[in-house]
Amino acid sequence: MALTTAHTTIEVDGKTLHIPQGINYSCSGCGRCCNGVAVPMTQDDYERVSAIDWSKELPEFDWSRQFRTLSAKENDSSTYTHAIRPTNDGHCPFLINKLCHIHATRGEHVKPLICGLFPYSFNHTPSGVYLTVSFRSNAVLGNMGTPLTEQIDTLKEKFAVYNTLYTARSVIWDSIKLTVDKPISWPQYLEYEQGVLTALTQENVPLKQRLFAASDALFKDLNKPPVPAEIAPPKGIDKKFLAGLFALYYPSDAKFLNKDVVFNGVKFALDLAMKAPKFRVVNKSFTFEELTAFPWPKGDLEIEDLLTRFLYSRVFGKWYFGGGFAQLSVIAGFHHLAMLVTLIRLHSAGLAIARGADQVSMIDVMVSVRQVEEKVQEAVLDGYSAALWELMLFAPGRLRRVLEASI
Repeated sequence: MALTTAHTTIEVDGKTLHIPQGINYSCSGCGRCCNGVAVPMTQDDYERVSAIDWSKELPEFDWSRQFRTLSAKENDSSTYTHAIRPTNDGHCPFLINKLCHIHATRGEHVKPLICGLFPYSFNHTPSGVYLTVSFRSNAVLGNMGTPLTEQIDTLKEKFAVYNTLYTARSVIWDSIKLTVDKPISWPQYLEYEQGVLTALTQENVPLKQRLFAASDALFKDLNKPPVPAEIAPPKGIDKKFLAGLFALYYPSDAKFLNKDVVFNGVKFALDLAMKAPKFRVVNKSFTFEELTAFPWPKGDLEIEDLLTRFLYSRVFGKWYFGGGFAQLSVIAGFHHLAMLVTLIRLHSAGLAIARGADQVSMIDVMVSVRQVEEKVQEAVLDGYSAALWELMLFAPGRLRRVLEASI
C-alpha cells in the first residue's frame, strides 16, 4: 500500500488512534535498536532486571556499574528512574549475538518496557493520538514487515505500554502558529497539513518538486513573494546555516553522538559571521559544492521512497513544529524538516566518499537518515535560538535555493 493522505482510525481506551497507511514494520532481529543509547528503565524495570545476578552469565561486564540513576532532567515527563549503561562500543550489554539476552533467557516480560515499545511512537493531540515509528529501526528504514494498519492488537498493547511510561507527558497544542505572528486553530492546522500531505504523496513527481508544493500549500493564505523563473544558487549565509545544522545533527566528535542536541543561538550567530561553511564527515571536511557534486543516484525509487516516508512520518505524527518540535511555527518547522533532506544528501555523499564508492548508495542514505532521526528528536532550543531559526527558516526563497542545489 502506497503512502496516501488517507489513514486508518481505531478506538483505544476512549481515544481515537490514527494509523498511517503505507508504512510497514516487523522486527528484523538485527539488534540495531540496542545500539547507541542508554536504555532507560522505570523503577519496576530496574528492580526486576537488577535483582538477577548477571555476573555468572555475562562475566565480561562490571555489573556494579552497568546500572545508573537518572538525573531529574533526564527523567522529566516520564516514569524512568534508571538506565542501563552502554558498553564501550555503544551497545546494550545484554545484546549478545544480535539477540537480547534478557528476552532469550528470561522472557520478554522481564526486559525494560521501552524495549518492547520501540519503534512505536504516539503523539496526543486535540484530534486523537497519532502513531509513527522510529527510523532508527532497520526494518522501518526498509519498510519491511506488516503494514501498521494490520497490527491492531499489537498497537493496542503498545499504546498501553506508552501510557504507562509517559503518564506525565502532555504536548501543548493551544498556541499553534502558522508564522510567528499568525496563530491558527487546531482545525485550521489540520487543513494546512492536508495540503502538505497531498503534496508529499504526489506520484511520479520528483521529491524536490513535492517539497516546493508542500511549502506553497502553507503559504496559500499569505502574501508570498513571487517565485523567480530561475532559482539562484545558495547564498553564503544559506550554506553557513546548513553547516551549523549539519554540525548539530552529524557531530564529528564521537563523544557527542549520544548527547542531546542543545542549540546555542549565540555561538551559532557568531559562527555565521566568522566561520566558512564546512561539512565534516568521517574525519574529513568538505565544502557544500564538493558534496553536492558527488554523484547521487537520480531516479532511485527506493531512496526517494525512504526520504518520502521519513518526511511523511514526521508530518503525520506532528513531530516537526510547535509542541512536537521546539515550539517552531508550522512554516519554519516544515522548512527545517525539508532541509533535513539536504543534510541527509550531504552526509550520505561524505560516507560514500569515505568508503571509496563512485556514487551514493541506499546504505549511505539509510545510515544518514538513522542518525538524523536519533538527533533531531532530542533537539532543544532556547528562546533566542528559536527566534534565530524562525528568521532563517521562514524564507521560501532560501528553501528553494538549498533544495535546488542539493537534491
